[in-house]
Amino acid sequence: MEMEEGQQVFTGLLKSFSPKDGYGFIACPVLFDAFGRDVYVHQDKVPHGACAGCTVEFTLRISTRGQPQAHQVFLVQESADDLIGAAQAVNKDYLTFASDMSHYTIVVYKKKGSRLGIDVDTTHGTAGLLVDAVKGGLVEEWNKNHPLMKVQAGDHIIEVNGVVGDAQAVLAECQSANRLSMRLLRGRLEPSNDDRSCLPSLQVVSWNVLAGAYASLKMYPNVDPAILRAPRRRAQVAAALAHLSADVICLQEVDCSLEELGLCAEYDSCTAQRPQGRCDRCVIAWKRDRLEVGTAGHRAIFFDDHPPPAAFECDPAHYETGNVGLAVELRLRSDPGKRCITVATTHLCWEPHKMDVRAWQLHAFFSMVSRFASPRILLCGDLNSQPRTQPHQFLAQGCRLVSAYQDMESDAVTNSNADVNPGGFAAMIDYIWYSPKWFSIRKRLHLPSCDDLKAQANVMESDPVPTLLSAGWPSDHLALSVVLELTNPVMVMDDWDFD
Repeated sequence: MEMEEGQQVFTGLLKSFSPKDGYGFIACPVLFDAFGRDVYVHQDKVPHGACAGCTVEFTLRISTRGQPQAHQVFLVQESADDLIGAAQAVNKDYLTFASDMSHYTIVVYKKKGSRLGIDVDTTHGTAGLLVDAVKGGLVEEWNKNHPLMKVQAGDHIIEVNGVVGDAQAVLAECQSANRLSMRLLRGRLEPSNDDRSCLPSLQVVSWNVLAGAYASLKMYPNVDPAILRAPRRRAQVAAALAHLSADVICLQEVDCSLEELGLCAEYDSCTAQRPQGRCDRCVIAWKRDRLEVGTAGHRAIFFDDHPPPAAFECDPAHYETGNVGLAVELRLRSDPGKRCITVATTHLCWEPHKMDVRAWQLHAFFSMVSRFASPRILLCGDLNSQPRTQPHQFLAQGCRLVSAYQDMESDAVTNSNADVNPGGFAAMIDYIWYSPKWFSIRKRLHLPSCDDLKAQANVMESDPVPTLLSAGWPSDHLALSVVLELTNPVMVMDDWDFD
């Protein structure tokens, strides 16, 4: 399409555009001075690939009501130098790994008939005992009285009353002594050299990358419009993913080709597109030189197709949110045991009043995933659910999975848009969950707290938490990443009872 000869051409920023509503608005200072309003643009006039924040050139027509409307609209392409500069500006503080090698000590006293109240595993390594579950007894009582030093599934008992270095000796001391001074390790237990050869590692990333349809000045009025441009943000997403170079990448709100995110050269992938014309999808990508698809393949679940029975007793539309989940069975090519893992990702509905819908979606998703392939499950994504809510408790208690960030969930932030509108907030709503029977954490990305984000932005303590979407970060969500070791099968011991 060419501009009509003699037509005046204006330049502006696509301020907002909603495919669902079918229109958007262009901010043009010259025309705003003349008409006192932004320029209306119908979706038929919006060029392919345009989204909020993009620079456009357009000709003008006046509606019958005397209001400005864009007629011929052309997208002004980003320069290569601009995209390189955007990629180089990515905030590396959000891509810094922190080791999970923190120790803590608890002291409990056994009495006749008392129960320590934990399931443990002695096959997880030679040096200590893996805590598989806390089930009442003395340890649960300790947890209630010491909330900052809770014993959690996935921790390791590495020393009891000075006995250290041998799992069977540590177990024997637990069974014989009345006073137990137990030193525990959060996360990963360092394997011996003999164990290391049979413990393959796997780096996993989960990230809601913010689809262009949701990155508008209406949603983020305090953000520089130039930051919203899709090509710029995609260049930053690609730079962040290249920096992490993970083996498995789970993404939500993807609305572009994987080539634009740098995931074609090294990765294979599968996707689940949201239904009814929605622009975004969930993606799982894996390095083809390290992983291959298992016999179960991959599967998508469309939650609208699986309403709960209660949906037929109320308004069915309450459960129709267009959200999806995706799972794939993967096999490590280098693993002599040919063990498979199931990687699953989802993006649950966001509406604050639909906690019941999120709970049902997660229940339906896990039911599908657990029947689908390998029991070695990694489940991650944007659950739109804060810690201790019903969906969170379902995975932690009902499914006996462990959150990779369980010890810092009360303070960590994965999503922040608190300073851009009255309904914004800052909290942890994104997760990576794993089974401690099959995986152990080696390290994970650091997650900031609200205070960390305020200090970084140099704002007052009383100010809202700054939005993560900024010149140095392309989304209002942070990326989560963990390095996991695939362990040997667990044989869970019976609860410890003491007479």
